[in-house]
Amino acid sequence: MDYQSLYQLLNRFSFVSESAFKALFDKLKNRCFEKGALMISPGQVQTELYFIKKGTQMSFYENSHKLHVMAFTYASDFCAIPDSFLLQQPSKYSLQSLTDSEVLALTYTDLQKLFDEYQEIERLFRKMTEMILAGVLDRQLELKSENMEQRFRTFCTRSPHLLQLVPQKYLASYLGIDPTNFSKLINSIRI
Repeated sequence: MDYQSLYQLLNRFSFVSESAFKALFDKLKNRCFEKGALMISPGQVQTELYFIKKGTQMSFYENSHKLHVMAFTYASDFCAIPDSFLLQQPSKYSLQSLTDSEVLALTYTDLQKLFDEYQEIERLFRKMTEMILAGVLDRQLELKSENMEQRFRTFCTRSPHLLQLVPQKYLASYLGIDPTNFSKLINSIRI
């Protein structure tokens, strides 16, 4: 993700002047994570927000030796464990790089300074947070009100590219579907 593509991405949420965006962009640092690397572990405070240049990531938690996938992120997206980053508290979740990943990292401290200096950046991140909240609520509604076939079809409409990028066991967990049933769905439903 270069300067111009990130500028265009952020302006889809809320307009940011060129000068404010340049101040934000100047704070970004390139980071790389190898496939399988834990970007954030439970108990760790996330001090950086990531804008994804390349790769696919997954947030999840484990209990009773079972992995529960919460979300996937990928290029031209941003990622963090929201409560850990926004509240600067220890994470309950893990964030893992499923593929080799390149990101632009913005520290929490730098973001707070930008908020103080540029009201439009503060508005931008409020809008981004609102979109995350709306997405979480939509996802909860899907999990509670749709049967497994409907959840699978909704997922395939929204994020079909992930079928090629993410192992089926993680997709099944994300959709709340038993891996055996997920395999049957993927083989029986025309996408």
